[in-house]
Amino acid sequence: MNTGSLALVKNAVINAGGVVNGGSGLLEVNARWSNSGTYIAGTSTLRFANACSVGSIQVTGSTNFGNLVIDSGSGTLHIVLPPNTVQTVSGNLTFSGTAKDIYIDGGPCSGIQLAAGSTVTGQDANVHLSSGVWIASSPPTGCPGSNGGTSGPAPVPATDALGLALLSSLLVALGGGSLRTRGRQTRSNASQRPPNEAREN
Repeated sequence: MNTGSLALVKNAVINAGGVVNGGSGLLEVNARWSNSGTYIAGTSTLRFANACSVGSIQVTGSTNFGNLVIDSGSGTLHIVLPPNTVQTVSGNLTFSGTAKDIYIDGGPCSGIQLAAGSTVTGQDANVHLSSGVWIASSPPTGCPGSNGGTSGPAPVPATDALGLALLSSLLVALGGGSLRTRGRQTRSNASQRPPNEAREN
């Protein structure tokens, strides 16, 4: 691309064996970004936009971006990341829009990794991350590429209100049974003691 630009691109697909050299140019994608080949980012900018009024951009594969701009325009824009993948930004990650309303969907372990020296602009309350989606300098524990690897500690299942009530009833029943057993043992021991000797007046 050198210093050129491609705007209003609906679907951008790099097939296996294909190479796109971003140079310092601009590539705008409005519906689908699929990378099974090689994207040489350089200092280029990839912009996910809402210019075609699709409202959702599907991302396939992992890509190392130079600069990444997510621009919702005047509407709502969803970026759908595949599970267990990392999109890396080495330059600037920018969230923008005239009426910014951006949703980063995906998970589990769908992330945008910020390389050393990268910056983030515009990430505020109008940028919504779904559960299992992360934006950070490194993946969270349990996700691919994290320091803890993919075999993090197994989560402990949460217990709802019904489960807690049943558990409390079980503990009360066990406690009552223990008290009754202890009471029977006390009465049994008492019956085995020799009677007190009669005292003569």
